[in-house]
Amino acid sequence: MSNRLMGTLGLLLAVTPVTAQQKPAATPVEFHGTYEELKPAQQQLIDEWYAEYNRMTNDHSDPKEYNEFSLSTRTTFEAVTHALMTTNLSDKSGKPMGTALDLVQAIEAINGKVPRARGDLQFRMYVLLKPDALQKLKDSSEFFRDRDNTVYHHGYPLSYRQEGTPSIQFSIAKDSRHADIDVDYRSSGFPAGLFNGHLTAANSDVRAGNNTQTHLQRWQGLTSWWQNLFGLTDAAETADVSVAEGEVPPIPRKGDGKLEDAVQDFLQAWLVEQRPEISAAYLSPRSFACLKEYGPQAGKEINAGVAPYLAARDMAATSRAIGKAANLQQAAKPSSLEQANLKLIKQPPTATFSLYQASNGAAADFECDPTQAYDDFDRSRVAGTAGKFGRYFVSVFRLNAPGGRSDPISLLWTREGKYWKVVAWDLEPEEAKPRAMPDTRRGQATAAATARHAHSKGDPDFLHALHDFLHSWLVADNFDQAATYFSPRCNACVDTNLAGESKPSTPAEYSAYIRNAITTVGKDIGTVHHLHDALKPVMPDHEGLKVVEHAGEDAYTVVAIPDYLADTFLCEKKSAGHPYDPPTETTRPKSYRNYYATLFVLRTPGDHPAALTLLWSKDSGQWKIIAYEMVTP
Repeated sequence: MSNRLMGTLGLLLAVTPVTAQQKPAATPVEFHGTYEELKPAQQQLIDEWYAEYNRMTNDHSDPKEYNEFSLSTRTTFEAVTHALMTTNLSDKSGKPMGTALDLVQAIEAINGKVPRARGDLQFRMYVLLKPDALQKLKDSSEFFRDRDNTVYHHGYPLSYRQEGTPSIQFSIAKDSRHADIDVDYRSSGFPAGLFNGHLTAANSDVRAGNNTQTHLQRWQGLTSWWQNLFGLTDAAETADVSVAEGEVPPIPRKGDGKLEDAVQDFLQAWLVEQRPEISAAYLSPRSFACLKEYGPQAGKEINAGVAPYLAARDMAATSRAIGKAANLQQAAKPSSLEQANLKLIKQPPTATFSLYQASNGAAADFECDPTQAYDDFDRSRVAGTAGKFGRYFVSVFRLNAPGGRSDPISLLWTREGKYWKVVAWDLEPEEAKPRAMPDTRRGQATAAATARHAHSKGDPDFLHALHDFLHSWLVADNFDQAATYFSPRCNACVDTNLAGESKPSTPAEYSAYIRNAITTVGKDIGTVHHLHDALKPVMPDHEGLKVVEHAGEDAYTVVAIPDYLADTFLCEKKSAGHPYDPPTETTRPKSYRNYYATLFVLRTPGDHPAALTLLWSKDSGQWKIIAYEMVTP
């Protein structure tokens, strides 16, 4: 599901700094996340970044343009640099080596939310490392060498990370100087991560769920100003923005008429009448997942009976901040979406929002609850209605404020019974405009994977076994037959992919775990007539892998693996206690006939879920799966 920056509607003004009037007295509202509030080391990185950009482009951009970056870009920069500057490095003897931020020479780009991009392209910094950074990571006690990135982080194959979560990950180019850096806040067990594309992007978004609390458990001192913006700091908290229980009407005021009238009434009540409780009546219980993931109470359980009042309170704080508007045209203006499977509905010139029809498949991208999103998506896939229009609509607008305007805000609407309801919302639903911020990357390490992979023929017996396994598992639902293709060597993968479950203790328990896992996946996927209905191929990004020609290339990728790279896929090499030891040139056999791997993701709405890689080799003379891994972006 799409890692969307779905805050409560109180977050919708988390944009360029503005000043507003509080009632009854005129009180300036403090907005945070500004260049002026950065630490000196953070300001220096921004200053040098802009200086390099201006030198490259003959431009005269000001570092204080940082204040105009999207909310997600600023929170990403501050969370990543805070984690780096509060991580002290020491060598194996305990000798201090500075902080992890000392490894960074310069910023090249910052990615916050990037709509419809993989999780490994969002919520991270691209940097130039100092010449000795790679050696310091090798020597440090705080980072271990993880297995090479072969699916995600294209152009940055070398992986160094910390043990456990949260963890800083350095993904480094072969030149040892260019890297992308992100923080991984979450982990997910097998097989849940295969379905949850929502997890993969939110994994590195400090604002999502309880990620802020998780960050502070390891790196103390981060000021979570974006959460304060729900309540607009102490001044707003003392304002009369409470909504008493019972004030949210049970029926939306104009919900039984035209959709355009419902959207207009939602905005009018919120921004002009300043009666957010009227607007909150339009919120469907399905939308409360957005509140739980990105609201001021993110990471906490939210009772469905209380949720409308929480949303109304936060909406009230926002309307107070932008000030009293004489009409809706003063408070909001239409914005646009550029996304497949959306159709623009013509609106009058005076409209304060744009309106789109959304296909059933596209609507699932907006859902905040990943389970709901996948269920909706899968039902439309099985019924053949994913491309159909008529049930879902999206309104898009920006808020006007004295000092600027908000990021684009989208609301997903559908009828529930007789009434139009908002079932999900999204902040920043469109791409950043060109030159919205500096980008000093030269492209040698950051371009998407464009290398031409060598192609080869695969072992016929292996390809037959692979086809039988996938067909038995996902088409025929013969889970007993599919389970026979897993070697006992996969037991190590069971151990590394457990997420809170008890560790199996006998060979029979390991076998049962794997069978239960693949049965869960097969049943959750549902009816599949062709593998490409449920699977999408994933292209590898490693010069040592050879793509194998086969009949199912529209559903999964097959690669031949040289012997020296087999360890890259084995489950034992994935911790500080068992770090990956990359082979040297002199130990590289040339054989490509002993190991193969299949790579694919499940077709799900929103962001890419974890990819599944299956390593195959002969076990007792038969082709078997000897290792598997969920590879998260």
